Parts: sequence; structure tokens; C-alpha cells
Amino acid sequence: MEVQCFEAVTSQVKLVVWDLDETLWGGTLSEEGVRVIDAHLDMVRVLVGRGIMCSICSKNDFAQAQAKLEELGIWDLFVFPHIAWSPKGQAIAQMIEEMGLRAENVLFLDDNHLNLEEAAFFCPGIMTIDASKGGLPGLLDLPQLKGKNDRDHSRLTQYKVMEQKKDERENSGLSNVEFLRQSQIRIRIVTDVENHMDRVLELLNRTNQLNFTKIRANTPEERAALDELLAVSGMHAGLVQVQDRYGDYGTIGFFCVRTKYSGTAVHHFAFSCRTLNMGVEQWVWNYLGRPEFKVVGPVASSLEQPDKIDWITEVSDFGASTNPLDDRRLCLIGGCDLLQVSFYCGTNRDEFVNKQDDQGMLVRYDDVGFILNPRQPQLKHSMPLNKLVGQSLEDMLALDRSIRASDLILLSLYFSVPSDLFFTYGGSEWGGEFWATIPPRRFNKLMKLPELAKRFSKEMYHRRLTLEERLDLTRRSLERVDSLRAPQAPLFLLSAVTQHGEQALRTYEIRESYNAMCRNFCRSTSNAHFIDIDQLLAPEDFVDSDHYTRTGYFKIAEFVNSYARPIVDASALVNVEGSDREAA
Repeated sequence: MEVQCFEAVTSQVKLVVWDLDETLWGGTLSEEGVRVIDAHLDMVRVLVGRGIMCSICSKNDFAQAQAKLEELGIWDLFVFPHIAWSPKGQAIAQMIEEMGLRAENVLFLDDNHLNLEEAAFFCPGIMTIDASKGGLPGLLDLPQLKGKNDRDHSRLTQYKVMEQKKDERENSGLSNVEFLRQSQIRIRIVTDVENHMDRVLELLNRTNQLNFTKIRANTPEERAALDELLAVSGMHAGLVQVQDRYGDYGTIGFFCVRTKYSGTAVHHFAFSCRTLNMGVEQWVWNYLGRPEFKVVGPVASSLEQPDKIDWITEVSDFGASTNPLDDRRLCLIGGCDLLQVSFYCGTNRDEFVNKQDDQGMLVRYDDVGFILNPRQPQLKHSMPLNKLVGQSLEDMLALDRSIRASDLILLSLYFSVPSDLFFTYGGSEWGGEFWATIPPRRFNKLMKLPELAKRFSKEMYHRRLTLEERLDLTRRSLERVDSLRAPQAPLFLLSAVTQHGEQALRTYEIRESYNAMCRNFCRSTSNAHFIDIDQLLAPEDFVDSDHYTRTGYFKIAEFVNSYARPIVDASALVNVEGSDREAA
């Protein structure tokens, strides 16, 4: 037998896909029976104990193979097995997609070189090993299969949950369109735009992902041009308001078009990303007669919709709210991802979420300083706080009032950890130093403004913090929120995603450390709950590592909403240590 060569294993391995016949075991199951290879069974156990998942892709009878693997005591160690008389390449590609992995982190073991080549064709980047050459246990010595200690099989449990959800989703047959149809989406067009110009300007100047013309109204000249445009005879302009059975999205869109004999000219067509993936912008485009115009990219959605948008109804008046959760008061602190979650949680909410200021620069509220800094009266006139950081003393005081008065608090603070642009400002005249996190793009823009750059260099000091120090600041932020809230008000912490998307792969260690800190906090804190997004959502619910589909945001909100209902759906929750109740 040839000496096995493992040069093909060049990347960190997160999944090992096993063939069965002449690979995991000797012989052919459907013919002469099999010869057990104990070293390979031990390999599976060791890999799973290292947090590296094992799956199966084998041409065999499913029931017969399952019975044999159960007899060997390792069936429960495999996830997403594909055992059928069908080609392997596409099956493995689907498996990788369902698990939210990249082919570059998958290793396929098979004794047939044609199967290996087929897998490489359908899964570019996948690593393959010819099992006919033997020596497979030697793989465990490679650094790429070192993994990390997971002897309690927590990672295996997570993938088992994903596998179960996949099976239930396929059996239910509920498609995304069917989900939208049951959402009862209603749209109201408001043509009295002149009395709502603040919102018009907000939509034009602060929306990017769904601003299809990118025409702004920032400067006095641009604002005057907009006023002149609205005064033109035959100009049709409207604001778009949206509600559905889960809540009120508010005024989320603005259009301005003029129809002449030569066609319809689209001057403005802009929407908030709050209703992304609901079909709202496509519905409005159809409402306007599908006018042709040059879309200025990038945009996050195409106006062409393959399905007929029959799940949206136009109304002249929304009437009274029918959401039983609207009486709750919510406080949301963190990134803009919270906005989409909040719409399914009720309309009575205070939102302290990242936003753009009047200059188009990002202001961070998932900033430890926003939560931790002393509320000194002098801060009202603080240049570092108001101009350089972009927050205000009133924002900070409003946060404290909201936490005290809220019935439920939802935090998304992961991005307070990876930033390396931590600063302190103040000094003895302010009664101490104050923390601030400045987004890189905001920092770069500020440095181009001479007066602000000068003040920045005099009043702010860059702090290079270790990961442990950054996590400690975030933990202290959680502790302060806990100290302000009412004991009966549940506190929810959104996890950082670790299993889906390129960004999660690049920053895996930071995300894992953040999640561990949050879990420990919840276990030691009464009525605090950790929402594990990796477990709660299915692979197709992820747009990328930090953004989810509408269905994904809905699932997060449903988990939160279960605390406001008399009957909690126990199938959506799994108990863990202490007071932590973790989404599964």
C-alpha cells in the first residue's frame, strides 16, 4: 500500500465528509458485509471532540447504513448525512450550503478517484484525500485538524439543531413567499410630502442600500432644487408607510416621478432597509407603472421580482393597532440590525442604534463609552463628545431613562469589541477620563477637517487595548445596563455569528470570546438571556455574517416575544446553566 500524502490539506478543517465502503470501514455493506476499522471509528470520536464535524456521503441504502452505524455506536456523531444511490458532487455542495460552511474548510475522504474529482468540480476549493492509500488516522496529527476542545459536544449539538430545523422546514413546505402572504403587509401612500419634509430629507440623505438614484438634498442648493422639483406641474411624489401583522414600520420610502408623453422620469426612489426583502420597493415600482430609469448602484435589491407581489395590500388608513405586544416598552441598544428585529416586537420602543449624522458620518451607539461614561453636566458643551464622537449628553441621559422605564431591553454590542480605535478624552476639568469608539470612516473624515483634526489631537488619546481589556469594557457596559433596569424587565444579548460568512471566519476567535463573555454574564445575572444566532437561524436566514433575511429577523423577534406571551413555545428554547436561556 502506498504511503499516504496529506499535502492537499492546506486549510483549517471544519467538516470531514466520509465515504463508507472501503473508507470508513473495509468491504461493501450491500454485498459481502464489512470489516470494522477501529482506528477510523476512533478518528470520528476524536474529530467531534475537537469541534470538527463529521458527515457521510455514501452510495448505500440509508436504513441499512444507519443500522450498521448505530451498531458501531457512532451514528449520532454524524450530521447532515447523505446516504443514497445518487451522485456525490452536488450532494456535498448542498450539504456544505446547508451547514453554512465554505468548501475550503471541508475535507472529503473517498476511495474512488472519480468521486473525488466530481466533488472538486461541484465544490471548488474542497480538500480531498484518496482513502484507498490508507493511513487516514495520520490526519489527526495535522495542525489543520487540531480544532479546539469540545468534549461536551456543544458544536455537534448546534449542528444537530440545524439539521432538525432543515428537516422540519422541508416537511412544512412553507416558502418565503408564503411567509410574506401570511404577514398581511399593508402600504399607505402619503402624497402630502411638503408637511413631512424632515422625513423626506432623511430618506434621501441617509439611505444608501435602497436608494436607487442616489440624488441627495444635503446642501442649500440641493434642497432648493428639490423644492423646485416638487413644484413642477405633473410631478407625482409620495411617502410610503408600511404596516403588517407584526408591527408598524413607519414611513420607509419616498418617490418622485413625472410622467410625460415621452415616458416617466424617475427623480427619486429611496427606501429604508427596514423593509428589505418584503417586496415593498418592487410593489411601489409596479404601482408607478414600472418606469425605466438608470439605477445608481450599488443597491441591495433588484426591482425585478420573479413572483407576482400579491402579498401586499394598499390601504387609505391603517386603523387601530392589532398587535397585542404594543403596550410593552422596549429599549434597543446597538447596531442597525436591531431595527429590523424591533418591528416584530412592537411599536412602543426607544432606539439607540447606530445612525448617520447630518454630515453622513456614522455615529456609534454600540459604544462602551455611550453606556459607561459619567453623565457630567459639562458634557453638554463637550467638543469631543458632540463633534468628534457624534453623541450628545441628552442621548446618554435618554438612554438611562429608557433602561429604567422599559419592559424589555435588547442589546447588540459585539462591534464594541473588535474596534481598535478606542480613545479617551477629558481630564481633571471634566472629573475624569471618558471612553469613546470612533468608526474608521468617521475618523478618516474628521482628520480631513483642519479645525476638528486640531481639536482631536489636543483632546483625545488613542488607547491600544488587548482583547481582554476590550471584553472587560463591554462586560462593564452590560453590568451598568443591568444595574439600571427593573428586575422584572428581561435583558437579551444578541450573539456574534461564528458559523456563517466570510467575516465570521476571519474574526472567529474574537466572536467566540465575545459569546463566551456574554454567556457567562447571563449565567450569573438574573433574568438575562443569551440569543445564539448560529443556533436560532437556519443557513438560508443569513445574508452574511452580520445581516439576516426578513425571516431571520422575524425568528429573533419571535424568541424575544415569547417572554411577553402567557404561553411560551418550549420548542424554541433550550435551558442552559444558571439563568441563561439560550436560543436553539
